Amino acid sequence: MHVLPHLFTIGNLFAGYFAISALLRGEYDLAAMAIGVGIALDGLDGATARLVRTASPIGVQLDSLADVVTFGVAPAFLAYAWGVEGLDAAGSEYSAHIRRVGWIASFAYVAACALRLARFNVMTHDEPETPPPAPRHAFSGMPTPTAAACVAVVVHLVKAPLAAWPLSVIWVAGLFVLSGLMISRVPFAKPKRILAGRLSPRLQMLALALLLAAVYYYSEIVLAALLLAYLTAVEIQNLRAPRGRGTSND
Repeated sequence: MHVLPHLFTIGNLFAGYFAISALLRGEYDLAAMAIGVGIALDGLDGATARLVRTASPIGVQLDSLADVVTFGVAPAFLAYAWGVEGLDAAGSEYSAHIRRVGWIASFAYVAACALRLARFNVMTHDEPETPPPAPRHAFSGMPTPTAAACVAVVVHLVKAPLAAWPLSVIWVAGLFVLSGLMISRVPFAKPKRILAGRLSPRLQMLALALLLAAVYYYSEIVLAALLLAYLTAVEIQNLRAPRGRGTSND
């Protein structure tokens, strides 16, 4: 049972590796779905570790290394290949410049992901002199799975690669925004606090069953709506509540 969390972490790593291999074949939607599977396995990793009451330094390091691949490298390659690389076919004079800036933006995304996870590892092993500026029920900065979800959900929703340079410019700007949010101190409430609310456990199980069924049949719309609802709820909470202090996470 103590090995079970590590198995979920390895599964998360495999999902990131599979996403990159799908990109090499030009299967962007499949790569986006693989990243989604990695996000689910990452959540099961932490939940299982708490369930069996096991935690180890190697588990923390392994989890961060897997997250760099699945939520850093794979989404960055997906964002570049889907949103920028196909611009040559459009024949625009701006294509070459957008491709270069897009390459920089995708690397900035990977670097921000690595810096965030490195900060989390340091805070896990070292007791900070002052608590980080975020409430205990929130993450300090955008979590790496949420940033990866922003890329994967958009690709899964639209599917066809971008070919018009104005859309690619917006996409590249969004990558820079995600990079900045990951290394920022903006509080991001934990999704389970927002989505679960004060529902009883039975209602939560019923809602989860209905959600899984909806995702199975209408994954594009449902996942996009969930992500938008979560980001909107985070913005509303940040506007209403003063900044507190607490812990940071990945």
